[in-house]
Amino acid sequence: MEMEERRNKKEQRETGGKHGGSKRGFSNMRDFSIMGLPLPLYLAVLLLTAVCMAFGCIPNSLIPAFFVLMVVGEGLNAVGNSLPVVKTYLGGSVICILGAAVIEAAGLLPAQTFETLDSFVNDDGFLVFYIAALITGSLFNIDRNLLLRATVKLLPVAVCSLFVGILLSGLFGILLGEGFWGGILYVGVPMTSGGMTAGTVPLSAIYSEALGVDAGEVLTKMAPATVLGNCVAIVFGALLNNLGKSRPALTGNGMLVNDGKPVRQMPPMKPTFASLGTGMLIAFAFYQLGALCNNFISVIPTYAWMIIAVIIVKGSGVMSETLEDAAREWGQFAIKSWTAAALTGIGFTLIDLNTILATLTPLYLAAVVLIVAAISLTAAVLGKLVGFYPLESAIAAGMCTTNMGGSGNVAVLSGAHRMELLPFAQIVTRSCGALMLTVGGILVQMVG
Repeated sequence: MEMEERRNKKEQRETGGKHGGSKRGFSNMRDFSIMGLPLPLYLAVLLLTAVCMAFGCIPNSLIPAFFVLMVVGEGLNAVGNSLPVVKTYLGGSVICILGAAVIEAAGLLPAQTFETLDSFVNDDGFLVFYIAALITGSLFNIDRNLLLRATVKLLPVAVCSLFVGILLSGLFGILLGEGFWGGILYVGVPMTSGGMTAGTVPLSAIYSEALGVDAGEVLTKMAPATVLGNCVAIVFGALLNNLGKSRPALTGNGMLVNDGKPVRQMPPMKPTFASLGTGMLIAFAFYQLGALCNNFISVIPTYAWMIIAVIIVKGSGVMSETLEDAAREWGQFAIKSWTAAALTGIGFTLIDLNTILATLTPLYLAAVVLIVAAISLTAAVLGKLVGFYPLESAIAAGMCTTNMGGSGNVAVLSGAHRMELLPFAQIVTRSCGALMLTVGGILVQMVG
């Protein structure tokens, strides 16, 4: 009995007794790190970042831009993954995007810093650099038989889901006062055209030529649907991730195909500096090949050509496993190192909250939410019928048709914690985006 009491007293001393919770909490906070930095040191670096921005010491070059995105991005990511309610329903990825968008919309980001980040993310190609790594890495990380049999089923599911959403946008167009065809032309088609630069912008030029009005006027009318559809898809991705945790039978946890056929598991990766360098070169080479093909056949975007090239190489087995491993190691390195920075860059430079808020009405918001929901639900049902996991199908064949292209795919899949689906998401986004540009061009000629 005496020994038991001693043991209990010892346990109380080790755990801090009655006040042990606060001591453990303090210890956990003291041990908390961001980017591998202890919290006090990270806060010092964050303060340095804020001071540099306030005094205009963020010149338009690679290092300052990368520095800001990594520091702010990793901080937002830590907040999103730590707050009790936020981490359950949204997560760090969504907070990176929305948090950065709020900072920019509130005017807390100095104009010089915004110009530097905008140039770095969009003009200097940081997103291109990141997405190229993800495409090659994720495609080479999939068994070739699985890749081929998934792709032939995925596009029909995506197209059917897409047209359910387009029909619904026409019905909401009537309620919004735009008419059935107006709802399709200015809400449904822009939402599903493959993003802003590769979708809504060329779509506005098509509408402008057909209608004889200024392209900027058309773009202003369509942009809210594109941006808001992207935001809703990001949030839905995070919510589906949470649903997958509570209903594990609905998800393959990043695996799309559920047809009962065996899948060869990729061997574990042991990256080296040499293999990472090789993987980076392979990613660059495939991107340049895509750019070259786009130079001759511009109707197919560079990323789409890149995906086609990787699928051909992967499917034919002409590349050695050593080189394939290097490509997927580089892709995984990019995901782990720069996802928060990329998402924060998207939030700062591509999500215009002021544009959204200027157009936003309860009915307009409800329309966009229900369109995204209808497309996603249809993709889930059809996906299950053809041998896909419903949640993965809803994300890859559904939500990735309503986001802002390559950057939108990264945002949605990060929020859903399903980055393994990126190759399928890119296939869907580019194929369906090109289809909707064609549909929009035909419809505006007929009913515009």
